Amino acid sequence: MPEELSSFALPDQAGRTWLVTGATSGIGRVTAVAAAKAGARVLAPVRNEAKGEDLARAIHGMGGEVILGHADLSDQATVQAYAESIDEPIDVLMNNGGTVTQRLQRNDAGHELMLATNFLGPFALTNLLAPQLRGRVVVVGSGVHRAGRVDALDPDFRHRRWSIMAAYGQSKLADMLWARALQTRLDGIDVQIADPGWSATGLPRAAENKVVRTVADAASRTFGQSAEDGAKPLIAAAAADLPPLSMLGPDGPGGLTGNPAIHLPSPLARDDDAAEAVWQLGVRLTGTDL
Repeated sequence: MPEELSSFALPDQAGRTWLVTGATSGIGRVTAVAAAKAGARVLAPVRNEAKGEDLARAIHGMGGEVILGHADLSDQATVQAYAESIDEPIDVLMNNGGTVTQRLQRNDAGHELMLATNFLGPFALTNLLAPQLRGRVVVVGSGVHRAGRVDALDPDFRHRRWSIMAAYGQSKLADMLWARALQTRLDGIDVQIADPGWSATGLPRAAENKVVRTVADAASRTFGQSAEDGAKPLIAAAAADLPPLSMLGPDGPGGLTGNPAIHLPSPLARDDDAAEAVWQLGVRLTGTDL
């Protein structure tokens, strides 16, 4: 493991702009605050206005700069409106926002909610912001991608059985493959992948069965890590000197906890044909392309 990753410290970000989705809580908030503390101007599209104002107070209180906007990643109209409001260069686009649901839910367009929020929203936002991008795009993935399968014929679970793992795994594998396809389409911009480990999958809280949720919560306390530790791979992916398409995640057992290290995605997540198929799925479902 490169020493600079195990002890990576975010360098001065003065004069740089970070756009961070999912910035109002958890690893997204830690990442946004760290960027602002290092001197970056932070753009934060938020769904919940009250949580956004709380984030703004925290950043302004330490002398940082944050500009709030409105976007719900599951709602393509708000994603497009937000992207159209951005007219400045973006040095780091941190695609962190996501969700885990307890049961099958759909957005207003009829798309399964985890797919819509975790993949389609970030896919569209990144495409729409492409003219403003410079430097780096980070896609927040997950080790759960190894158990995922993207069904391009039935991505919204209309003809197959829905489960938390099937839907979440699909969305995270889609993210991994999207990152691969995105790298081939962005000239002069690095695409990196960050896995926060156990701290931020949201799967324990999403378990509908109370016994399962209790056991998972106990496991989180025993094997999980804080949002501060979970954000370390995101921060390193945003600013460390890395080869394109590096996947950073915790270096502990099972990739659940620890300091950032480079991991190898699953063979499927490294398949160029699968990446192109996921790209075309995103184009078909969002109407955006590069």
